[in-house]
Amino acid sequence: MSDESLIYLSRREQQIMDIILRLGKATVSDVQDEIGEDINYSTVRALMKILEDKGQLKHEKQGIKYLYYPAGSRKNAEKKAIKNLLKTFFNNCNVYCWSGSVSSGF
Repeated sequence: MSDESLIYLSRREQQIMDIILRLGKATVSDVQDEIGEDINYSTVRALMKILEDKGQLKHEKQGIKYLYYPAGSRKNAEKKAIKNLLKTFFNNCNVYCWSGSVSSGF
C-alpha cells in the first residue's frame, strides 16, 4: 500500500485508531475500556481485525492476548486523516482551496 492511497475508515474505526495512536500499543480490552461506551468485546475485536486487513494495524502475541499497534508512523496516520478530511468535506480540494473556504465562511 502506498502512502498516497486513501483508506476509508468508519467513525468507529477512526476512534479505535486514535486510541491506539495515543496509547502506542493496546489490547482489545484496552480499546474497549477507552471507548467508554457500552460496546461489545467481539465488536471491538472485529473492528480491529478489519483495521488490520486494511493495513492500519499489526499485532503481536503477548501471552494469550494480542497487542495491537499502528502499522505505520503517526505522521503517516496524520497525513491519511487530513487527506480523508479533504476528500470527505472539500471534494479532494487542496489546501489553498480549503483556506479560501475557511476565510469566506464556507
